Amino acid sequence: MTHRTFDLQAHLPYLLRRAHFAADAIFSQVYGTDFTSRQLALLVAIAQRPGISQIQAAQEIGLDANTCSDLVMRAIGKDLLRREKSPIDARQFCLYLTPAGEDVLDHGLALAREYQAEVSRRLSEAEREQLAALLRKMLDFGG
Repeated sequence: MTHRTFDLQAHLPYLLRRAHFAADAIFSQVYGTDFTSRQLALLVAIAQRPGISQIQAAQEIGLDANTCSDLVMRAIGKDLLRREKSPIDARQFCLYLTPAGEDVLDHGLALAREYQAEVSRRLSEAEREQLAALLRKMLDFGG
């Protein structure tokens, strides 16, 4: 294979990166710019497991610990989260949603169906389900 015959549009990593950028652009169109898709994922993870540690939250949403720490600090600055020392391990923090964080999460979840529909607008329902299943398999998310 040479640079003349290499087809970027058939290269899966390239397609995944482009799909990610497209999804982020659509996120801004649907949700505005008050919060990001990563912040919304963080709020979901914390709402589902109140008291989760920053490290657990990072693992849950697929971020490295430093990036998640920055995300948590920004969310705390926006009064979306509160952090408390872990009663089990004083080196760790437990994360909880604030009332403002719950409001942002409720707003985010209310628009989730619209966002998903917009991201997958060129796919049939069966294709969307197939793509989601293949991505879960690729990411080893099980079931």
